Amino acid sequence: MTQTIHNICAALEESLSSLTTIGSFATAGKVPGDVSTGLSIDGIGRIAFPLIEHQAKQIVDVCHQAPFGKGSETVIDESVRKTWELNPNQFNLVNPTWNSTVTELVDTVSIELGCDPDVSVEAHLHKLLLYVDGAHFQPHQDTEEKMACLRHFLFVCRRSMKAVVLLHYIGKGKVFDIGSSFHHTYVSW
Repeated sequence: MTQTIHNICAALEESLSSLTTIGSFATAGKVPGDVSTGLSIDGIGRIAFPLIEHQAKQIVDVCHQAPFGKGSETVIDESVRKTWELNPNQFNLVNPTWNSTVTELVDTVSIELGCDPDVSVEAHLHKLLLYVDGAHFQPHQDTEEKMACLRHFLFVCRRSMKAVVLLHYIGKGKVFDIGSSFHHTYVSW
């Protein structure tokens, strides 16, 4: 019985390894143009980019620590994730052209990730994360929330600090340098 299961697994692995795809498991790039999100945070007002230290401190004051999932629990542990977070009801993106910019980016990302062109892909605002000096999110394995979804679509506003996103998936790795104060960037996986 054990040998049969081993043979089935080996045959399945061989078959899957021969598959080719038209996309990548992750993608990143510059947001075209010089579009502003028009980020406005309750209790603070409009936020300038690149983010200045004074406003970063103001944002931290209205944020809560970002939790993470550990099994079936949601926990806060700064040794694993040290990040600040706002819920969507705490901020607005007031630039009227922002939604069309996001729609164009989602179309681009869908193609780069090899999504089925006959399937509609949409972006839904989940939260705003603020990574300040010393912030981090240790390597981890995401759990899938919904079928047929882009798990993450990260928009990174212009900033003056160095930032790198490291992603690994089934033995493949990608490193995205997203550190520039001259343009907004996106990362999706």
